[in-house]
Amino acid sequence: MSPERLRASDTDRERVLKALRDAAADGRIDLEEFEERSSLVHGALTLGELPGITADLLPVERQPIRLDPQPLVGLFGNTARRGRWVAYPGEYAVAVVGRVEVDMREALLMHNHHRMTVTAVLGRVEIDVPEGVEVRLTGWSFLGRRTTTARRSGMSDPPVLEIDGFSLFGVVRVRAPRRRRFLGRLRRAPRRGIGS
Repeated sequence: MSPERLRASDTDRERVLKALRDAAADGRIDLEEFEERSSLVHGALTLGELPGITADLLPVERQPIRLDPQPLVGLFGNTARRGRWVAYPGEYAVAVVGRVEVDMREALLMHNHHRMTVTAVLGRVEIDVPEGVEVRLTGWSFLGRRTTTARRSGMSDPPVLEIDGFSLFGVVRVRAPRRRRFLGRLRRAPRRGIGS
């Protein structure tokens, strides 16, 4: 099934409504247009119906819902993907003398096993994952680093993020939330993100 046909959640609709409220507050749309667009949001059943409602209000990187399968490329500059976005299978992230930031804490995976090809050449790629995701680093590195702070998941069938590719004088770093100890007990933050 294509991501556009996936059912939208109340949280997805609320993200779009917040963008509309912000646009109305600073005068980009008037009250009548706000009401028209809000009714479209409330009536939306699938994810594919939501991005067009705010397409002319915010730049691509700040859209409340993103369904674009474009690779992330930091070529002599910085680029980032955050918020609620659909993680397509076989995605690419490339940093060439630049920096790429990928926040997967609120991403929606199409499959439980997600594979990304990540390349860093004199650049840096940083990926944030939610707690409970199992990270597998494959590929190779030459005078660079490929590291993760994610621990092995305790779930029976955890979501898996497999990162392939290479690092040439560059850094690929996957960060997971730190587990906190409180009065000698392991305390976990509420899990949000991938697939939720």
